[in-house]
Order: sequence, then structure tokens, then C-alpha cells
Amino acid sequence: MPGQKYGELEVIGASPEKLWNEAAYICRCSCGETTVATKSQLQTGRKKSCGCLRKRTPANALDLTGQRFGYLEVIERAGTNERGQALWLCKCHRCGNLQPFTATILRIGGAATCGCSKHDHIRAARQALDTKYTVDGVQVPLLTKKVRSDSGTGIKGVHRRMRNGKEFFEAHISVKGKRKWGPPRSTLAEAIADRKAFEEQYHRPYLEKAKRKDEPNG
Repeated sequence: MPGQKYGELEVIGASPEKLWNEAAYICRCSCGETTVATKSQLQTGRKKSCGCLRKRTPANALDLTGQRFGYLEVIERAGTNERGQALWLCKCHRCGNLQPFTATILRIGGAATCGCSKHDHIRAARQALDTKYTVDGVQVPLLTKKVRSDSGTGIKGVHRRMRNGKEFFEAHISVKGKRKWGPPRSTLAEAIADRKAFEEQYHRPYLEKAKRKDEPNG
């Protein structure tokens, strides 16, 4: 093996350590770097260099310069990412931003803007939440938000507590940043009833106002 060449690699000698439980060899690449490869990697052509070949751009390589993908226009090659994939610098004609993308992302339609459209959607959703879906300073969609996955009872606004070795349940509700608590209950059903009463008292008025606001003549 020493002295033999495989692609850009020349075998220098055996490596003292195995690679993937296989005998390995230290190789010198034509670029001057050294690397380690197994016999099967070399003989099957799975490894032809220290990795520098991926960083080079062959004369017949794909050239996306000037092509358009949605709002993106490819300006020039922009090196590689951490996985060795070619990056292309693109100008977004929607906002003017410059952003690099891989050829794969561009060609499969994985990106049509630099991401500005996503930010616009988020901004519009926030604006709608602050105007259309806000009643007297209360963001109505938050009132009907689902129970959190880490809830100890599976019921929104109802908590399981332990005090002096005894289990009890408490209901609470939040309105305009203030939290109101119900009395300790010995059963979950009682705490759920407290929570429903809270919702009728504190949440329903806002839900009704939001419903009327959303009606055509509201």
C-alpha cells in the first residue's frame, strides 16, 4: 500500500489506529494535507482527497449565476457550508437583502425569499392580535389557548398541590396580567367547577365582545 496513489491521495504508511474497526492508512493529499483512510475507502474511490475536492469548483460545475428562484436572484458563488455544500449568494428582490443558499434549496423551491415574507406574516399576525383580536387590552385568542403539555392535571388553569402530605387542587385564572385563585379543593372535579365559574365571570365578557366585533356590523 505505501507509495500507491488513489485519486489525490498517496499512501504514506499504516495508521496505528483503526478507522471504523478497519485497518487504516495515513495518506498525503496533493494539496499538502494529510488524512486517514481505510483500504476499502481508497480502493472503492469513496475517498479521493483530504476533502479539498469538495471545496474546489470544477470547470463543468453547476453555475446558477443570474438565475431567479422566486424573489431570489443568484449573484455569485459564496464558498461552502459546514457540510461542504456549495453556497450561492442571492439577492432578494422583495426586500433587497443578500442571503446565501445551497443549490439544492433553491432548485427544489425551498426558498423563494430571504425569509422576509415569513417575518411579514409574523408581523401581520401580531398586528391582528393587537388590533382585531384585542378587546379592552385583552388578547382574546390567549383566553382559549390549549392546556400546556406539562400540566399536572390536564385541565387548563387547574393545579394539583401537596401540603403536609395531603393532596388538593386549586383553580386560577389570569386577566390583564392579574391572577385570581380559587380556594383549595379536595377533589379535581370541584377545582374544575371553580375554573369554569372563573371563565364565565372573567373571560366570557371579552369573548362576547370579540364575537360582536368580528360580525359585519359589529
